[in-house]
Amino acid sequence: MPPRAAPTTPTSRPSLVFADNDALLREAIGELLRSKGYAVHLAEDGLAAWNGIRAHRPAYVILDVVMPKLDGGQVCWLVRRDPVLRNTPIIAFSSLGAQDFRHYPNLSADAYVAKGDLATACQHLLQALAHLQEHGRTDLAGGIFGYDASRPRELVAEMLRELRRYATLVRALGPATMELDADGRIVRISPGACDVLGRSETQAVGASVAALCAPRDRATLQQLLGELTTATQPERCRTVVRFADQAIPVHLCALVDEGRCTGVLLILDAAADGSRGGRTSQRVG
Repeated sequence: MPPRAAPTTPTSRPSLVFADNDALLREAIGELLRSKGYAVHLAEDGLAAWNGIRAHRPAYVILDVVMPKLDGGQVCWLVRRDPVLRNTPIIAFSSLGAQDFRHYPNLSADAYVAKGDLATACQHLLQALAHLQEHGRTDLAGGIFGYDASRPRELVAEMLRELRRYATLVRALGPATMELDADGRIVRISPGACDVLGRSETQAVGASVAALCAPRDRATLQQLLGELTTATQPERCRTVVRFADQAIPVHLCALVDEGRCTGVLLILDAAADGSRGGRTSQRVG
């Protein structure tokens, strides 16, 4: 887990994590916020945002809603469950129509800013930050900016619904399931897998799964993950990995989209005894 930095003090520049997968927008708005006196930490996806929030403990967070790996609602959910971070003011910065947010109860932001042309979006973000500085997290009704002129984006809303459906599926699939990104970091994890690892969901998300297994098994697991992430079609393999002094049979499946591996689904057969399985691995085509 990334180390926790010291919180922002009144004499320092207020720190801010800004997450958006649009690189040009991210850099342009990041530069504007720096010019206004903020210490800005940029993130290109939801997982990077979560790691940045844990590392920097910012005064404010600005989140795009539809992002790779973790969407803005999932990042909000993780922040609100963390006893140190839960009161961090969050601004949702999105192309979604205002009426679509009701479908995403985990998106517990304190202000909502609609995306539009860059100049208007920047003005609204600064207004939202000023509103939070003055009122804190107590006045949500006054923290909505730009939605009177924005139109619903039904396609984007449908994409986010599908992402949430998939996240629910991962949490419910089997007693111990994890989704890993292409670097082997945990993106989603079921309650059963949290029990196996001996970590809460907020502690597990963003961690390298190889770093959590026994040292003797790390090289094997990293090799298998490396092979699967080069797959151009769905592939799977199985091995035995030791977590918390328990040898557990593990099934790994490459998640391939348009000929490129975007991550790995890892299923722990925690009910099985893998102590006699040795350290061999088997790849299944």
